[in-house]
Parts: sequence; C-alpha cells; structure tokens
Amino acid sequence: MILTLLISSLHNFAPLLWVLLVFSMLPTTAAAPQEFSPFPQLTFRSFSNFIEKNFSSEIKLSTVLIMLFTVMENPDLLSLHARQQYSLVEGEKVSTINSWIKCLSRAVYARVNSNNSKLLSESDHYNGISENHMISNIAIKLDSFGQLLGLVKYNNKGHLKGSLRPISYKAIEAVHVICPATYKCKTIKYQSQSLIQISRPRDVPLATLIKNNTIHQDVPVLTGKCPSCTTLYSADHERSPEIDDEKVFTRLYLNSAKYIKVGQSTWVDRMFSNAVVNGMYSFHASASAYMEFWNNSFGKTQQHTRSPLSHCQIWQAFVQESICTVATCANMELSLRDNLAIDEITKEAFSVLGEEGAIQAANQHACSECTQKYIKPDTNSVAPATSAAPTSDAMDVDHDMDVANSMDVDHAPVKMVVVDGICFGPQHCAHPGCADELINYRGEVFCAIHTREYGAKCRVVNCEHVKVKDTQACQQHQPQWKKFVAQHKRQSGGGYCKIAQRPAENLPWVANREPRIQPHDEEMEEPVQKNYFKAPSFYCVETVCAPCGVIVAWTKFAKAESPTNILAFLEKVFPTEESRPDYICIDKACRVLRSAVRNKSWDNIWEKTTRFIVDTYHYRNHKDDDELCQKWCNPAPSDGSAPNLVIEEKDKQGRPCWRRAFNTQACEQLNAWIGGFESILRPMTAGNFNWFLHSMLFYHTLHVIAKQERKKASAATSNSDSDHDSDSDNDSDSDSGSDSDGDGKNSSGSGSNSDSDSGIDNDM
Repeated sequence: MILTLLISSLHNFAPLLWVLLVFSMLPTTAAAPQEFSPFPQLTFRSFSNFIEKNFSSEIKLSTVLIMLFTVMENPDLLSLHARQQYSLVEGEKVSTINSWIKCLSRAVYARVNSNNSKLLSESDHYNGISENHMISNIAIKLDSFGQLLGLVKYNNKGHLKGSLRPISYKAIEAVHVICPATYKCKTIKYQSQSLIQISRPRDVPLATLIKNNTIHQDVPVLTGKCPSCTTLYSADHERSPEIDDEKVFTRLYLNSAKYIKVGQSTWVDRMFSNAVVNGMYSFHASASAYMEFWNNSFGKTQQHTRSPLSHCQIWQAFVQESICTVATCANMELSLRDNLAIDEITKEAFSVLGEEGAIQAANQHACSECTQKYIKPDTNSVAPATSAAPTSDAMDVDHDMDVANSMDVDHAPVKMVVVDGICFGPQHCAHPGCADELINYRGEVFCAIHTREYGAKCRVVNCEHVKVKDTQACQQHQPQWKKFVAQHKRQSGGGYCKIAQRPAENLPWVANREPRIQPHDEEMEEPVQKNYFKAPSFYCVETVCAPCGVIVAWTKFAKAESPTNILAFLEKVFPTEESRPDYICIDKACRVLRSAVRNKSWDNIWEKTTRFIVDTYHYRNHKDDDELCQKWCNPAPSDGSAPNLVIEEKDKQGRPCWRRAFNTQACEQLNAWIGGFESILRPMTAGNFNWFLHSMLFYHTLHVIAKQERKKASAATSNSDSDHDSDSDNDSDSDSGSDSDGDGKNSSGSGSNSDSDSGIDNDM
C-alpha cells in the first residue's frame, strides 16, 4: 500500500522533476569550489630528520622548499605513480619507481642544477654516477617524501585509502600587515626622527587586503606619526598640516606605495590596481565591467570571504594607480587637500598633472616613423618666392599661392604631426558662450555662476517667471517641460529602445526622428536655443599625434572643429619656433591655411617653420576643385617639390618605386581606438572625463613608445646579424628602408603605408 502511494506521488510530480532535471543541467555562472586537503600535519622534528637522512648536509633552504612544494603541488602525478606500485588487475606489472615519478625527478634535477645546489647526501655523490642513476635516486627520495607527508593513495596492502586532492596552503599563509614604507620622518627639518605607531592595540583597524588576486581578511592597518611635526604616514599617502593653518591638512600621494586604499576597509596591492588600468585600456572596459570580471573570476571562488568588489572601489583603484603612473613620469608626487571626494581628486589631478592635455610621456619623442632626414627640394619645380601677402579678408587663390610660395621648411630632421578630432565629449554649461563644467550632473544644466544668475527663473529662453516646484519651467511653459520629460525619461518604451539601440542602428520599433548631424569637416550655424532643459555636450575631442602613433596633446572643442579653434590649439601645443614641426597634416589643411593668413598667424607664427598638408584620405575630395589645396597641401607630390614627403626606393628587382614618408592616417587610426571608450566617457562628469581620457592616452603613448623601442632593438639585431653573415653582398643590402616585398610598402608596420590611399599623387 505504501509502495503504491509512493509510486503514485512520484507520477504526479513527474513534470516538476523533469523541470528540475533540466535546470540542473544548465551551466552555472561560477565554477564549483575545488575541494582541498589540509596542509600535512607533520612535526618539524620528523621533517628535519628526514631531510638530514636523505639529502646532503649542505642542502640549501630554497632547495628543501622546492622539494616540499614540488611534492605537494602534484597530487595527480602521485596518484598515477601510486597506482603502478600495486597489481590490482591480473597481468599488471608492478613498478616501484616508474616513469611518472622519474619525469618529476628529472624536472627537479634540472631545476636544482640550475641553482647550483647540492641535493643528495655523500653516499649518493654525483661523481661516477650516471645521470639516469641520479634521477632514479632522486625519484626514490621524492617517493619517500610523499609518504612522509601522507600523500599516499593506497595503504601497504594495496587497498584504496582515498583520493588525493590539492593541498590547501591556508595553514601556512603569511600574516600581512599594512604599514608605512618609510621608517623615519621625511620632512627637511625632522629627517632623522623615527615614527611612532599611533593606534592602541584594541583600536588598530582590520581591513580586507587583495594581494595577487587572493583575498586576505582581518589585516592590521598601521599608521605612523612623527612626534615632532605631527605628519601622519600611511601605506599609500602622507598627511601633514599646512604651515599657515594647522587645521587644514594636505595629502601627498606616494608613487612608491605597495598598497592602495580603495574602500572604507579595503586595500589592494599594486598588481591589482595595475591590472585594473590595463584591463580598462586593453578591453575598453568600464569600472563596472571590470568589477563583474574580477568578482566572477576570483571573488566568488573564495567563498569564505566577503569577495564582491563594487565599481566604486574599482574606479578608486584606477584613479590612484593612474595618478602614480603619470606623476612618476613627471618626476613629482601629487599633493592635494585632504579628504577630497573622488570626483574632486580627478579634477585636481588633471589640473596638476594633465598639463592642459599635453602628454608628458611624448616629450621630445622622435623615431624613424615620425622624423625623416632632410632632403633638399628641387628648386626648378618650386614657384618663385614672393613677399606679397594678402591684407584683406577677401583672399583669392592667387594670394593664397603667393603666401604659400614663401614657405621654408629647411629643417633637419623633418618632423610631422597629424591633427584630427572625434565627435563626442562631456556635458557643459547650457548658457550661450559658456563651456564651464556643470555645478552637478544630476539634472542641472548650468555652471555654478549661471546657476546663481538664473536662480529660480524658468529655463525657457527669455522667460522671467518663476519655475514651478520640481520642474524647470513656469506655469505657462509646463507643456514644453512635460513634452521634454516624456521624450527623455528612461522608463518609457522609447527610452528602453534607446538604451538597447546601437549607434547608427535603425530599428523598426524606434521612432524615426532625423537627428541634427553636423558634418565633421564643416561648420554650421548655431541652432536657435528655445530652452535650457538639457545641458549640451562638447562637440569633439581633438588630438595631435605623431605618424608613429605617439600622442602629443589633446583638447576639447565646445562648438565646432573650426580652423580658428585648430590654430589656437596648435599655438598652445607648439608655443616656440623650435617646437613646431615641419609639416602639420589636417583633413582641412587648406581652410586652416586660409584662416592663418587672414588672422595674421601665418606671418607671425607658422611661415618660417611649418607647412599645412591634407591627409591622403581627404585629399581625394580636395584636389579636384581647390587649386590652392592641389598646389600647396598635396600630401605626396611627385615632382620633387617636397621630397621629404615622398621617398624613392627600389624593389627586389632594382626598379624604382615610391612610398609616402609619413603615416598621415595616424589620427584616424587613433580615433578608431578612442571610439571604443565613447560609451564609457559620455556619462562622465567633466573632471572624470578629462582624467580618464588623459590617462588612457598617456598609457597608449607608453605602449606605442615601448613598441617602437622593441622594433628598434629588433632592427638593430637584424642589421648586426646581416652584417655578420654578409660579405660581398653587403653594399647592395645596406639600405634598411628598402621595400622588401616589392610592393612599395613600408616594412615598419605602423608607418606611412597604413594610409587608406596607397597611391602617390602626380598632380603637381
């Protein structure tokens, strides 16, 4: 009867059981935690006696530890070795010292020999013993070592004792303490003063430390204090009172810090913070994305700890690590007012270390891809110079040619930079003509000055009425405000579609509203502003980079990428005649040249040093209908007028071929990379935007320079090998810049032949 009821119950619940079975087979987000065996409970006397009996009396401690951890780190191999020591199936051959343990022995032997350590005792001395015999002796020692540690799978009778699992090292983990790295006061007046520990034992804070991606709990955090100057020394900063006001404190961020505080009671080592920066750089990841990656990869596998990190802690790690890197390059340490919010820290860091967008790592950079040896132009191909210059705004092509005719770029080596912009940026003040940062980024549209100016007035243009509470419009303009809210709230169906929609993607369920698009290479009139309900964004980020990819500087343009803005930016980046490059490549170089002539900056600044040229991609559209551009902004003339832009080489058959000397598409390639950060940068405050983008460009420059150094070292090695191997053919192969493939391409990889237009223009 009971059996019948049980079968009936199972039959009724069969559908539910099938559902549970299906869900049980679905993959989980985190792998199941691995089971570990405890660390061997072995007395030190037994361990010491075993070492003295089986190994040399002169064995090093490092060699002993190698043997110990080698045995414990290979439980699977010990299981294979143990199984061959017993015959459990008819016909099996028993092997006490088998190939499994010998392979491990051979690896140990190679490692010990590389350390010049004496391993075996005098009875097993090396002299007169073959290497195979030596490896067998070490294998016997390893087998005995495993039995001593209890790493055996079968007992003496061959019965299964239990499976071997990885050994947990929790029992022998080091005790970590976070404390200052300096042992004495660093102020000039009290340099020899020792530091005292300021916390009583019961008041010492305990923190969570992430070191080598392992989470350590209850780590003491100690702070030192100079009793003379009252400066506090922590592991990642120094806190000292101002000289004029002892109630105001200054925080000095230490570039040499081993640990960084990223939360109320959370610290990380520099390996973790460096991984955060490199992860964001390499994968275009946000703080939230990296948080998900780390928590899923490392945090959730350590279930005995409070593992999950927040995106705020990841952002804190990024900010402090990037500050240390940029400050180290600038040979300084950042000092700010104490207790600043993280948004204020990024703002102040960019103000002090940002150098108004100049990349410190690119200072004085020069390589074979961004500089060329000066070649004297063919004087017969260049029009005669003239001193005539236009004095009015109505400048025609003849005047342009007269001015461009007087260019003098006789510098060695010849240097080029490329300028371009990418259209996105943070929000700024909505008041006409103001590009200051917003007083807050949660609903406000004005900077601090214009917020006070408008006060409680309606945010519709030219309206003087007071706005209704919890809105941005007066009673009369409530319809306009409600329409704005309905179009922009994220909870609406259109809002969800907007979130899910990719850039430039047209979906059938999204309202077809034609956006007001400003062509990147053209200017357009400012639209008539009807209200100040939403803060506008900066139009574009403008960058200056070398043809090799090294970034020189960057800035933001609020309204347009106009020639006037470009010239003002270039004048700031290259303030002296010595710093100006010979060529500046811009997609609208002809318009920039005209503007420079009109505002007299050509005569006063650029005429003696620089020539503006169009990049190869945009030159196709310029040369047909613009005589000035065709004559003086050609990126690769083949008539000899600009030999520093075109290099003549020979292919493998000895035939002459041409290639461009510089990569004029460097900024286009950079913009494609920067575009990966657009979704991360758009919602940022201006301070966070500036610091994040500056840090990414700084790291990118470091990576490009490192790549150039590796290529230079590789080329030097190749040339050295070639000189060593070649005899009579040395002269014919000495041209390292020749085209090795016979197709006119530059062998440097990221050099000039990455241009979209691979041909050479013959218009001049």
